[in-house]
Amino acid sequence: MHKKKIPAVAKGTNSATHARVNQAAQLLQKALVLHQAGNLADAAAIYQQILIIDARHFEALQFLGMIKRSTGALQEAIELLTLAASINPANTIIHASLGNVLMDLERHADAIVSYDRFLSATPDFAEVLNNKANALSALGREAEAMACYEHVLRQQPDFSDAHFNRGNLYMDMRLYAQALADYEQVLRSHPGHFQSWNNRGNALLKLERLPEARQSYQQGLSIAPDNPELHACLAHAYKITGQLNEAVQHYAKVLELTTTGFPRQNAALQLAILHYVFGNPANVDALLQVAKDMLGNALIKDKGSLIYCAFMLKIQLWWQMYRQQVQALQAQGTLYVIGESHILSAHNLLVTYQGQHLQCKGLWIEGCTQWQIGKVETNHYQQLMQQYLQALPVASNVLISIGEIDCRIDSGILTASKKSANSNTTDAHNAPNSPNISLAQRVQDVIVAFLDFIIVHAQPRQLTLIISGVPAYLINENGYAADQLQEFGQFLTLFNTSLKQQVAERGLDFLDVFTLTDGGGGKANQQWHIDEHHLRPDAVIEAFSRHLLVA
Repeated sequence: MHKKKIPAVAKGTNSATHARVNQAAQLLQKALVLHQAGNLADAAAIYQQILIIDARHFEALQFLGMIKRSTGALQEAIELLTLAASINPANTIIHASLGNVLMDLERHADAIVSYDRFLSATPDFAEVLNNKANALSALGREAEAMACYEHVLRQQPDFSDAHFNRGNLYMDMRLYAQALADYEQVLRSHPGHFQSWNNRGNALLKLERLPEARQSYQQGLSIAPDNPELHACLAHAYKITGQLNEAVQHYAKVLELTTTGFPRQNAALQLAILHYVFGNPANVDALLQVAKDMLGNALIKDKGSLIYCAFMLKIQLWWQMYRQQVQALQAQGTLYVIGESHILSAHNLLVTYQGQHLQCKGLWIEGCTQWQIGKVETNHYQQLMQQYLQALPVASNVLISIGEIDCRIDSGILTASKKSANSNTTDAHNAPNSPNISLAQRVQDVIVAFLDFIIVHAQPRQLTLIISGVPAYLINENGYAADQLQEFGQFLTLFNTSLKQQVAERGLDFLDVFTLTDGGGGKANQQWHIDEHHLRPDAVIEAFSRHLLVA
């Protein structure tokens, strides 16, 4: 039988291949020593040499991908690790590594697929379970994320990362006491974990334990004195309790510590508002120039800051156009205006009240609602309102501008009333969820509790109170059915009618901005709004001129 001989070239090829394999193996050992020593640049260079020899070398792809991730080259990392996973899909670690890069890229659903491939072989591996839970949480799949964290903690009860991340999920779910317990569990074993001190402060803030919240932020700053988030959170805690000098100090520190990004922009915005109302108005324009960059960033989820920023820019523009005209008269006194963001429209205006030209002075309670003021449980909104009222000169004139947040189409009293029809729990306004409570009764209960609180704390100072109504709606109607808009308009009419009646029964004056702005059915006439939520400053002047109902 004729036997084929192996061609000489094939022998040579086999020999060359063997040499390349040996060379790659030797290089890999050198790279691993450098990698483990933290010399990432030199290790990466050798991994790249290996890939020149063998473009499908699994370990070189895997470890170079890990280095690329650590240096922020995420797209290169994903390409390297994806190729490695396709070469050796049975290697479970590569799927965990790939999942981590996908998380960095906020491709949370894809990350879960990779983590599940790892977990199919090692179902109780705590770190990967924790990472999968983080991905589920980012996708809003709260029940699945919670189950995953609990699986982790059953396997490893002292795993601090899982406690910290579960605490963050509890915060998202508004379960603040449970979040607090998780952060404190982390701090028992890791007292230097400044992020837990920060988040513990956030939980305490939500629980209305403000002195403890400030102490938690300060403890975090003792560990990480240059952390912008801690300074921003402490500034916010000072701001909402009226400690404005301290708030300004810490917001200014955020500006000092950052050069770009939302934390810097938001600190500039908060400083702009504080200077506009309480400080030096000359600083406002420059601060708003820093803040306005947030308006072009679609990734920012803080809608409140975006609304405030756009509003402040429009307010400044309005004053640039009308300052001389509005301030032509001489002020004969002061009208104190207490409330949430709507006080910014009135601040510094001259309005005519009781035959006098009064200059408006805003006193800001960010995010305040009538419901919060009227709650049985004490909260920081009530405390700051009481602080303002008690500090005013005896017999001062005071405009209370609170209620618009209670009256939004997607939150507040109307939403709470709808939820109550399908629930036996407690609603967003902390009232019993009984179908027997009508919307009209719910509105009246909120208004009565609100007015009673204001009157009780105004009487010792003999203050003259004016209560502002809520404007007609000017919203983007896309996404709302005609019957929803009709219902919302009817609700605004009901709220203002009830507020007007209760104010009159108590012998107070009423600023009827609803009648001023209503074009019919609760929809705005589009003459007086500066944005979806707020009125132009001249609308306040017009309301005092034509729509002030004196008791």
